[in-house]
Amino acid sequence: MTDLIGELRSRRLVRELDPVRRPGAGRPTRPIAFDGEPWCVLGVHVDLDKVSFAASTVGGRELWAESVPADLTHSGADGYAHLDKLLGEQLRRIPTDQQLVALEIGLGGSIAADRTTVLDYDKFDWRDFDLGEAVTASLHDVGIDHASVSVSNECQLAALFAARVELPLPADAIAAYLGGTRTIGSGLITGGEIFRGAGGGAGQFEHLNIDASGPECWCGRSGCLESLAGPAALLANAKLVPADEAREVVDRDPEAVLGTIVAAAEAGEKKVLQALERAGDALGRAIDDLVGAVNPHAVILGGYLGLVSEHLMPRLRDRLVHRLAAPPYAGTEIMALKGLGPRTVQGALLSARDACFYDPLALTWPL
Repeated sequence: MTDLIGELRSRRLVRELDPVRRPGAGRPTRPIAFDGEPWCVLGVHVDLDKVSFAASTVGGRELWAESVPADLTHSGADGYAHLDKLLGEQLRRIPTDQQLVALEIGLGGSIAADRTTVLDYDKFDWRDFDLGEAVTASLHDVGIDHASVSVSNECQLAALFAARVELPLPADAIAAYLGGTRTIGSGLITGGEIFRGAGGGAGQFEHLNIDASGPECWCGRSGCLESLAGPAALLANAKLVPADEAREVVDRDPEAVLGTIVAAAEAGEKKVLQALERAGDALGRAIDDLVGAVNPHAVILGGYLGLVSEHLMPRLRDRLVHRLAAPPYAGTEIMALKGLGPRTVQGALLSARDACFYDPLALTWPL
């Protein structure tokens, strides 16, 4: 232990505090605390119309946070070229006395278990695209050859931040998260970690089959939770826009759409309240299955689901009455987060810090 602490001190990952003398014989105790000032990490959230960045020291001191307008709806390498330019601008902000040791990127779509390959993200037309390799090459071009680079689904990272930072959950909690803005996204957290499954796709609760005879989902199946309670479904079911235009309208400006739905619900517009009631019923059925399969400590509603949660909860809880009455599930909490907030980029930052904590001697060196 002494040798390990010495290694961490030599890299300024920890620092010793003033000694504490205790009654009786023996040397005084020397407490330690995180340091990490020479090392920094970067979290990135790649969205359709903007890229968000957040940087901190490994010890957790915030360095900067910024969202940059962007249009990344090009295909493959063309889309990455724009991201590469934005990333380079952020890398130049790193102080000269600090070194980047880890970077985590969050975006929509399916991410492989290797945490570098984007298996499928139709918004960017990225399929089997090794984003981690591309970012590693970009870092190499600016002289950074040792940093950890990982990629995660955006809602998995939002779930990580919600479970570990925003909510008073125990460190060993199992938490299921449903949120998102353009579509329903989800993630599963176990013991403070993202549970990714064998192929990286664990926790896709948004495509639970709720009604086999229901409307067709964009994923190709029918009656998914997304097709019944997603933002586009809410917009169409409330008769705010035609059904064939709803997804395009949501993709173009999801926050404006959500603001319209919330304002209409608060104004008591009947069709909107009915649409939210049906969505709450579908969500309750999905969570009923989720709770039975996973038996989590908490189910967290974030993103747009959190914003409209007060209108969803009555029917949702009606659907869960019998499930939560059974002893194994009686302790499950249904929790709602009201604000949208930068959960994905902050979750990416958290994951990047974790990468250094998991392997500090490989990512840093004595100073």
